[in-house]
Amino acid sequence: MGTKIGCIGGGNIVRAILSGVALSKNYQASEIGIFDINAEVLADYRSKGYQTYDSIEELVENSEVVVVAVLPQIIRSIMPQVKPVYSDKNVFITLAAGISTEWFSENLGEDAKVVQCVPTLTAQVGMGAYAVARGNALTEEDYQKAYHFLTSSGIVEEMPTDLIDDIIPFGGAAPAYFYHIADVIVKEAVSMGIDGNTALQIFAQTMKGSAEMLMTSEESPKDLEKKLLLPGAATLAAINKMVELGFDDTWSEGIKACVAQAKNLGKL
Repeated sequence: MGTKIGCIGGGNIVRAILSGVALSKNYQASEIGIFDINAEVLADYRSKGYQTYDSIEELVENSEVVVVAVLPQIIRSIMPQVKPVYSDKNVFITLAAGISTEWFSENLGEDAKVVQCVPTLTAQVGMGAYAVARGNALTEEDYQKAYHFLTSSGIVEEMPTDLIDDIIPFGGAAPAYFYHIADVIVKEAVSMGIDGNTALQIFAQTMKGSAEMLMTSEESPKDLEKKLLLPGAATLAAINKMVELGFDDTWSEGIKACVAQAKNLGKL
């Protein structure tokens, strides 16, 4: 029996996306197929009701939307398995950083229908934020198939093809920044005698609310920040110290490094 969605690779990002999809109930587990080289991974998915395939060829032949969820370093090695069996029924969603829709056209075929996608781990809780770019061979009907799947676990924002790698530090990589900051804050809280879990819950809930304000307020991030930077306030002291220590420059350079590495991955 065929599947609506087939995933080449069943690692962390696919688990996160499918967890979010399950929350939406837009797809049944039996409508989603998985191929992975790890037999234990396949057995785990099978136990949850997903279909599993013994080969990439079998998955591609039996799936409408094919999610290519392998590392950029690996993607070239699987094309000889994909190329002989893909057809015009297949729509590919590629999650590999630095691998463009043009790359698929060159290595798979000019008629390959491809959506390049930058995913986020936050899809796991139904709050994914996907940046996507359309390949030239994609029809609107094809795109809607990919769009429906992705919006089952988050929002989708379309980007020009030549900017898709540049968005990675603001989406795909961004959760790592947040988790890193949370780790620093919790450690500092514990050093002050505050319960670590209490500090984490307060911080995470505050960030969750802050994100909601950014998405719904008509005020800019800078305007919202100014509301907290009152003369003599503890918050102002914190921001001033962080800026003094190079906070802004650190973020700018980190973003540039992320983009540079994403583009480099496409050349490996």
